[in-house]
Amino acid sequence: MFSFSCQYWSAWAPSLENETAWRAWIKKPYPIRETHPAAVTEMPALLRRRAHRLGRAALKVLYSPQLNYIDQPIIFCSRHGEVERSLSLQQSLTREDHVSPQEFSMSVHNAIPGLFSIARGIPAKITAIASENALALSGLQEALAQLAEEPEKPRALIFCDAPLPSLFAPFLENEPFCYAFALIITCGNNFMLERRTVPQTATQPSTASISALPLLQFILDEQKRCIPLSADGCWQAVRY
Repeated sequence: MFSFSCQYWSAWAPSLENETAWRAWIKKPYPIRETHPAAVTEMPALLRRRAHRLGRAALKVLYSPQLNYIDQPIIFCSRHGEVERSLSLQQSLTREDHVSPQEFSMSVHNAIPGLFSIARGIPAKITAIASENALALSGLQEALAQLAEEPEKPRALIFCDAPLPSLFAPFLENEPFCYAFALIITCGNNFMLERRTVPQTATQPSTASISALPLLQFILDEQKRCIPLSADGCWQAVRY
């Protein structure tokens, strides 16, 4: 139940728009400067205009030929989703006592994969997950649970997040930059989601990141044997 393989992957961030750029960045990370949003030219303009920065990043990886997406069930994972939209809606409600129905419809957590399914004309099953402190773990657990029920059906596991508006800076750890990546997860024996029976002690703090981005770094870096996925160190992803 806890072993899996990654059949395909795709990722997008500003200046990291192809496999070569991502692999170079993973070997030697450097600060990424926020620039233009992803150009999702594959989607009809009428629908594309509804997507903001985070949505376009997620849509870009779904449309990527590298992902080879063929209507698999989608597990969409984001710590905060379109939080800029949500904040704008709350501010509009405070000022004007009403909000735009279209903006509201695109602020809900499953709106981005829903927009993709409309554009593709597919009835794909969509699961939306938000997890502040263990997003990579939550997404993998959901994907493996679904694979346990239907082993013959790969899952498209998507992670995306962006830096929070400055209003939230004093309260939450921020994402380094806007990014999205997708993994086609299948039953297999390349990786394992492992639960340790003894948690790490206070003198051995976990290096687990709140961001899901290190999961992609782990998948692509064949030199890494494991990565912590929970703050207490009980859960980790292991490479066979």
